[in-house]
Amino acid sequence: MFSSFAGVVTMSLCASYLEKILVEIDTLPPVSEVFHKILELTGGDDASRDELVRCVSLDPAISAKILQTINSAYFGVSEKVSSLKVAVGLLGDVNIRDIAIMCAASGVLRKSIMGYGIMAEEFWFHSVTAAFASRQISEKIGGEDHDLAFSAGLLHDIGKLAIDRVIRETQKDMSWDTKKDFMPHYHEMEADAYGFDHCTAGFFLARSWSLPDKLTSAIAFHHATDLEGQDNELIHIVNFADILAHFMSMKIINSDFIMLLLEENQIPFEFSPRDIEDIYAKLRIEMEYSEALLKM
Repeated sequence: MFSSFAGVVTMSLCASYLEKILVEIDTLPPVSEVFHKILELTGGDDASRDELVRCVSLDPAISAKILQTINSAYFGVSEKVSSLKVAVGLLGDVNIRDIAIMCAASGVLRKSIMGYGIMAEEFWFHSVTAAFASRQISEKIGGEDHDLAFSAGLLHDIGKLAIDRVIRETQKDMSWDTKKDFMPHYHEMEADAYGFDHCTAGFFLARSWSLPDKLTSAIAFHHATDLEGQDNELIHIVNFADILAHFMSMKIINSDFIMLLLEENQIPFEFSPRDIEDIYAKLRIEMEYSEALLKM
């Protein structure tokens, strides 16, 4: 009798928490319309530079960031660039897409999530690192869409934004002790406390933003890689990218340990320790090169 009653109470609490999450989702600002347009432009093979220039020019913040980036000391151009088209030509399509996508998402991702004890810059850095790692992994395995992988890595943890207020109100401990654990287990702690995790919250948030199905699926299942019937390649890419991003934040690389994590998470990529070291090295260079892009 008592176990039955406890089950009813638990279900009621879970429903109440989920209801609060859905209300919180309604209060979060949507990603820029430019974000959707760039996903559309980079999702096919016929995207032209003129279309890309036209798209980013619709958003003054993105245009300003592109011009700021090309005129920064890092790129060292001899004369000041004031033309967006010239800037696009000098930076290249990939960098332009990265700047535009990160700018379009920075309004929602550059926030502290204090329920987790994570400051805004830390959350932003992890999201961006996972984005570049997702692209690196996608390129390594010959994935179908490297730009989609970049976006999936960037947005994989958006559910934490929605669940953060509930964590603060209930005062649950969701902090990650790096001295005790190599990897945080946020999704397990969330599920124990509320009956669902940030992946579930991320699914509802992605749906409210009308994100593409593959992108929504990667956000919703990046910690559930053993589920059947899913589009697993992108899900596995993001799961592995998340692992690499956490390792990079701790400034450590242990390819043998990462190989064990790949097996533990049932990630099907046939990577050798050398492959992992190569991905990590390129990721480190990518992040250093992109420092000018990240100071938004």
